[in-house]
Amino acid sequence: MVRAITNNYLKAEGGYPVQFVIVQPDSDVKNALFLNTSSRIITENLQGYGEVKTYPSAGVLELTAVEETRDVKTNQITVNLNGVPNTIIPILKKYNGIGGIVTIYQGWMNDQDTLLSKMDTEATIGTYIKWKGVIHSHSVDEENQELGKVKISLECKNILSTIIGSTNGRFTSNSSFKRSSVGDTSMEFVAAMATFNPKFGKE
Repeated sequence: MVRAITNNYLKAEGGYPVQFVIVQPDSDVKNALFLNTSSRIITENLQGYGEVKTYPSAGVLELTAVEETRDVKTNQITVNLNGVPNTIIPILKKYNGIGGIVTIYQGWMNDQDTLLSKMDTEATIGTYIKWKGVIHSHSVDEENQELGKVKISLECKNILSTIIGSTNGRFTSNSSFKRSSVGDTSMEFVAAMATFNPKFGKE
């Protein structure tokens, strides 16, 4: 959903955008990276995680453009992490880098580095989920691994892509197979097998 934040309000508050990026490579939140695009540590209550401490990502985080739209469609982003702890590598390898969650929150700060969370007459100013998706693939540059740091590139697709791109199952019935493959007769006699009683040898 596109958010309507009034320029007049932001100008009056000296507001500027800040993003919070959480990279959670597996189901354990302890392995997650909590980053923000400002120049300081920010503690914020983020939907799905509660109150967390996020760290400035200058020189660490690179994001491709994140599109907000009302259209129902898939989109993807690339998340580059420079100089992150190499302890994240075994986690990515364990799950083959697939299925981890990346969440991007949008917020605004004023010139006193305070998060804006007031109600404007035309819009609500607060932190919200701008994009959420899953890691589909990753690559690791281990050039500086001896220093305990690596560069990781994550290819991520939004949650909708896992629904649209899913493969529908089929029942082992004649009608189900014909719906997915016209002319397929491989299940033609499956129903008869329920009452089929083969007799072997003498009575």
